[in-house]
Order: sequence, then C-alpha cells, then structure tokens
Amino acid sequence: MIGKAFGVLVAALFAATALSTPAQAGPSRWECGYVPTGHTYTMVRADQGCTPLFLVTLPETGLWACHVPAGFTYTATRTNYNCAFSPTASTQYLLARV
Repeated sequence: MIGKAFGVLVAALFAATALSTPAQAGPSRWECGYVPTGHTYTMVRADQGCTPLFLVTLPETGLWACHVPAGFTYTATRTNYNCAFSPTASTQYLLARV
C-alpha cells in the first residue's frame, strides 16, 4: 500500500515538473554578429572582438527566445535583459510552431 502511494506521488511530481519546465532546444552556441537562418537566439551580449554575440539555437515550441523565426509564432511575452544589447529591458517570446 505504501509502495503504491509512493509510486503515485513520484509520478505526480514528474508530471508537474514536465508541465512547468520550459523547453530546452538543442545545443546552443555563440555566434559573432549574426543569427543563422532557421535559428533563433536566447541571449545577446557584448564581447571583446565580437559585438553583438548571440547565443543561437534551433527554435522549438515552449522556448523563450529573443526573435520569432519563420514558421513560428508566440503565445506569451516577458520583459528581461537577456535580449537587450543595451541596459534597456527588451522582450522575449514564448515560441509555438505555426
């Protein structure tokens, strides 16, 4: 009885985590000065010898991104400094495939 209840509790915790965890796109990489076609970026920063430096990744539903690429729309926005190249807040978009 206790083992079954524990199993149900663990399953519920895993389900709740899966629903609240944002999507993690494939491997991200830093690109100097541009975002490759078919990609989006999740952060931008200044770096010695490369300005702007973009953290690029392939887009997917549930990813918070700084740019909405072709084939995607967005379902929510939030304001933060990840996408700002200056000390001004900017918008991130919660991506959804069209």
